[in-house]
Amino acid sequence: MAYPDWVLKHKQPGMYVQKVNDHTYRIFRGHSERRAGKPYPVLVTDEYIGTITKEAGLVRTKPTIKGEVLVKRYGGYCLLWNLCRKLAERIMQRYGDASVFLEACLQVLYGSSSSLLYGSDWMSEHQQGLEFPLAGEALQEASRIAEGMSTTLSSRFGDDRQAVLESAGSLYRVCINGMWVTSDPSQVQWVSRRYGINWKGV
Repeated sequence: MAYPDWVLKHKQPGMYVQKVNDHTYRIFRGHSERRAGKPYPVLVTDEYIGTITKEAGLVRTKPTIKGEVLVKRYGGYCLLWNLCRKLAERIMQRYGDASVFLEACLQVLYGSSSSLLYGSDWMSEHQQGLEFPLAGEALQEASRIAEGMSTTLSSRFGDDRQAVLESAGSLYRVCINGMWVTSDPSQVQWVSRRYGINWKGV
């Protein structure tokens, strides 16, 4: 669908517009994701930005925040999941849940694991209801996997490894009015450009 120039000048990558009438368009930020049972990707709204009119231009919405605001670290886990997804799926199939894989993620990202670290990270939304730290054989296996994941990071990013992890650490997911949105991705854009990392879909 073709949009007027006065609409397109406000539209940036990752933004979508919806026509209300000939004089007004809604604009929002969103992404497509695959969902079970759907033969095609579903458009998910991450943020409602506001309305666009020819006379007033972009009028940003001023949302009323109701209830609590939740903030969870997102970038580090998103990075590890995207790099090690096949490994994660094998581990989850072997152990019946994601606890061993997530223990390894916690060790790589934070140097240790705890229910507090798990609960403050997006992994607790993606893989819910687990307890940390692990113990015994499961902990030993997770530590072995963490070493392999660290090697994967070094192989993929070389001298940029630490800078990539620090940039990933700047990306959060925030729940406002019952809807999760991703924080400003500007700090990870260089990682996307240089290494093709996708920060969506987790």
